[in-house]
Amino acid sequence: MEEQREAAPQSTMPFMDKVVNVFAAPGELYENVRSTPKTTSNWLVPAIVLICVSIVLSQVMLTNASLNDQIGQATRKAMEQAVQQGRITQEQADQQIERIGPGSVIFTIGTTVGPLIFTFLRLFLIALVLWLLGKSAMKAQAPYMKVVEVVGLTLFISVLEAIVTTILAFAMDSITATPSLGAFVSNFDFGNKMHMALAKVNIFTFWIIAVTSIGLSKLFQRDLPKVLVLVVALWIIWAVVSLFTGLNFG
Repeated sequence: MEEQREAAPQSTMPFMDKVVNVFAAPGELYENVRSTPKTTSNWLVPAIVLICVSIVLSQVMLTNASLNDQIGQATRKAMEQAVQQGRITQEQADQQIERIGPGSVIFTIGTTVGPLIFTFLRLFLIALVLWLLGKSAMKAQAPYMKVVEVVGLTLFISVLEAIVTTILAFAMDSITATPSLGAFVSNFDFGNKMHMALAKVNIFTFWIIAVTSIGLSKLFQRDLPKVLVLVVALWIIWAVVSLFTGLNFG
């Protein structure tokens, strides 16, 4: 009688291999994520790296007088539009500019504490929506924290996006110089919905959508095209909602 051997459990991929495979072989990476126990570092480390990089790069941008002035001009223009629409008075607008403009305490706190709050909020909310989508539309049984791992690892792509965006801003001397169609708009207006829509057509956004879809297809064990269609549809819905509400989680 032959001995029955149990299949050896798959070993967790070394973390540096995970970082490389987010870019080079996401299918291999997420198959490993699916078949290994919950791993907190899969979402915590990328989140911490993104937070640190975001804080450092925002401070670097503020050292550039031209970029700093453009941020101030954008704030003043937003307040002017609010006055013209009758939502606030000119006096209130002046107070707001002084309170939240570059150099203010609130602005400084926002550029340091903001990335910390925003990164984790975005991570867990996006994962929650995708997890619910998986349970309802795909009848998947994957644990919520595994979806957090899938989304968390894509934050390494967001780190690269932050670096590229900062380089473009310095190279083109513009705070609207992003790896998106918005970079080709002259006299970009943050209050113009068409301009903001073009800014959402970002190469890194689509890269993240593709990698996230690969991760979910492995985790949910569903066909990639079906997962990709659902994730893209979800992004389109969110892009439209954010355009008309001013909310933005990427």
